[in-house]
Amino acid sequence: MSRQSHDGHIVALDLGTGSARAALMDASGQITGVVSRPLTTRYPKHGWVEQSPAEWWTAMSHAIRELISRYPHCVIDAICGCGHMHAPVLIDNSGQTTRPTAMLWNDKRATDQAASLNDRIGSESREAQFANPATPAWPGVKLAWLAAHDPAALNGATSLLMPKDYINFRLCGEIAFDWTEAGSSFLMDATTRQWSPGQAAMLGVDAGILAPLVAPWTRIGSVQAGVADATGLPKGLPVFAGAGDYPCAVAGSGVTACGAASDITGTSYLLTTIGESPILDPNVMNVMTVDGKWGAFAVVDAAGDAIRWARSMVCDETTSFETLSGMAQDIPPGADGLIFLPYLTGERLGYGAASRAAFLGLSSRHGPAHVVRAVMEGVALAMRHASNSIRAKRTLNGPVIAAAGGRRSDLWMQIKASVFDLPIQPAAEAESGLVGCAAIARTGLGHYETVTEAVAAMTGVAGEIYPDPEMHRVYNDLFPTFEAAKTALRPINQYLSDRGTQHDRFG
Repeated sequence: MSRQSHDGHIVALDLGTGSARAALMDASGQITGVVSRPLTTRYPKHGWVEQSPAEWWTAMSHAIRELISRYPHCVIDAICGCGHMHAPVLIDNSGQTTRPTAMLWNDKRATDQAASLNDRIGSESREAQFANPATPAWPGVKLAWLAAHDPAALNGATSLLMPKDYINFRLCGEIAFDWTEAGSSFLMDATTRQWSPGQAAMLGVDAGILAPLVAPWTRIGSVQAGVADATGLPKGLPVFAGAGDYPCAVAGSGVTACGAASDITGTSYLLTTIGESPILDPNVMNVMTVDGKWGAFAVVDAAGDAIRWARSMVCDETTSFETLSGMAQDIPPGADGLIFLPYLTGERLGYGAASRAAFLGLSSRHGPAHVVRAVMEGVALAMRHASNSIRAKRTLNGPVIAAAGGRRSDLWMQIKASVFDLPIQPAAEAESGLVGCAAIARTGLGHYETVTEAVAAMTGVAGEIYPDPEMHRVYNDLFPTFEAAKTALRPINQYLSDRGTQHDRFG
């Protein structure tokens, strides 16, 4: 049964791109247990990336049921989740989705809509109002694509949800939308922190589908009887709004203060600096933080995704991340002249959906370990390129706090520290998204006055990794070649992208 106390557990849910996870978090923010269920991602065309919301719920409900069955005597105080962002889920008045799949954050099919919006609105007005340039990642831009290509799905919708909101809806039957998701939706006015009906109309979206915005620690409902029976959760358990997985992980790694910097590397690689206001620049993206500040960030869409791809090319699916990292450890910095451009799913900014991945300098002397090393280095060099505009306006003095899957590789953190010439501190708990969920829930329960106070009590770091001077010299020398290769390949990639589009249309 459930009771609210400082000693009870929080059920933290993390709907990632690769898996749905349910965890029990104790009062100090430590993980008592976690259960994971894999998710399937579909790539119907180059740049198209989809998942099924129905599969999200099936996987998450099964993970919850197994978690509760493993720890039947744990007292549970509340449930709170986070989830991958920018994947609009449209439901009708019966609660059914109007499309069987949702476009994920790294889906690039709305590239033309983003370009058109950037031209129509103009840079100065656009960044000032929406804190972001238009990109194909943002939910509002994706909805503009739906307005043009699947209007029935958009017109039949009565509510817009993000992935974790859909899980919340299935848990408690209530619809809510928090500000971390709204801040980079291209539907919220950054100056008022409210939805923009005018922008919604420009995108072809009925503003009536936009739920009122709430703080992440808002209690939105209680676990329904049917869900309790199916999952083992206590009936009536408080459900809190939660947050997007990325800002939740930033907070859960302990990064909340202005000037602090965060490295969240999972499927993607996100480098973030915190400020009271967004950085207004056509080459910078901004997200609202859990505690209502702004995080200016750059992203490499394929990071852990690139490692998984490399594993599938040179090893097999059973090879662990630790084994891959160990292989790469034995290869010298610069991978004996092998360079990797990590744009497996294109870019959010930069050259957009037409960007492609590439190996340069490949020769018969290179083996699987070189490939893994080059992928790790290519992701770090790509982030140095992507974050140029942020670092020009907000100094990164370090240390950078690292969390999520990438934090588990000392080599990858050493490479990043040396690329940026900044120390990196691994968060004490790599699963910072789960910690963030626990901090949000305990704030909502009144155990802490603010989420910042909760985060401070639950987080810490585990050492520090310093830049290696020789590695920094190698990467500093290599970086101009990386940028030159990226530029030189642009027309080739555009040609290949155009041919791929023609094949999709006529093949």
